Amino acid sequence: MKKKTTLLGFLTVTLLLSTLFIFEYLVPDDQTASSYFVKMKSNGETVKKNQFKGYKYTETVYNSKGHSSKLSFYSGKKLAQNERFKIIVNSNHLVSNYKKVTNLPKNVQYLAEK
Repeated sequence: MKKKTTLLGFLTVTLLLSTLFIFEYLVPDDQTASSYFVKMKSNGETVKKNQFKGYKYTETVYNSKGHSSKLSFYSGKKLAQNERFKIIVNSNHLVSNYKKVTNLPKNVQYLAEK
């Protein structure tokens, strides 16, 4: 009887931890972060808010399908003017990650050069 209770408890904990792992790490967080391509046209505005010290940018960004939109976002590091980046922006408009790219995707390139 004690072995059955121990086994049932162990299986319950394993199921709970597996569910937690799946929801925390494997479910995509598209609702909280979006990736964009951008050609930086401005130097950014220096910003100090509470614990944040960085730069605010308002740029035309392009999603992977080539749709453009005007977006204001914050970056802790300065993004070089006239350079191309792939940025990941959280729902709080803070850049969580960025990567300098040499070429934009073909469906974005033409629009960004206008």
